[in-house]
Amino acid sequence: MQEKTTRNIYNVWAYFYDMFWPSIVHRRTTRAIQRMEIRPGERVLDIGVGTGLALPSYPKHASVVGIDLSEGMLRRARRRVEESNMTWVKLALGNALELPFPDNSFDHVLLSHVVTVVSDPVKLIEETRRVTKLGGQIVIINHFRSTNRIVGTIEKLLCPLCQHLGWRSDLGLQELVEQTGLEVDFRYKLDNVDLFQTVFITNRPAREERQTAAA
Repeated sequence: MQEKTTRNIYNVWAYFYDMFWPSIVHRRTTRAIQRMEIRPGERVLDIGVGTGLALPSYPKHASVVGIDLSEGMLRRARRRVEESNMTWVKLALGNALELPFPDNSFDHVLLSHVVTVVSDPVKLIEETRRVTKLGGQIVIINHFRSTNRIVGTIEKLLCPLCQHLGWRSDLGLQELVEQTGLEVDFRYKLDNVDLFQTVFITNRPAREERQTAAA
């Protein structure tokens, strides 16, 4: 997935997104936000905020920033924020691979259905960790390639088709963990047939940095 292509695809999706996805996405994001246990005054970054479907689920006592690459998606998110008078939410147009925020800016970062949309998932995680405070929380909601060999093979074969729709279907969670050094605290699915996982991660120094510090 290349960012220019992704932007164009989701500018088109913006017209239909709220018709197809609310019931599918809302349960996952609402449950994840509840489990994030966001405290008063904490800063939250929602990467790939889309049309803002998740925004009403955030507590009013937090400071929430939503960022998205698609002007079309963000236009609808702004309308949602204005209509609901969400004064605790700010929105920004930007590339998740080059986040326009200083280091250690946020207590919590949510990446909902975005890891398999970008061209470089490893760079995305690096940028996410950079803007998250040490000890802060990173939450990923995404489809990951099945560990079942038959299903995983089918997902690989379907990847070219999925890319035309705006995402890839061949990224495995273990692959992402190995490439980024992430340490998963816990993960879950809403039910046994759910194709998406919610993954909770504490932003810790990379293993190499910890080993150097301990030496």
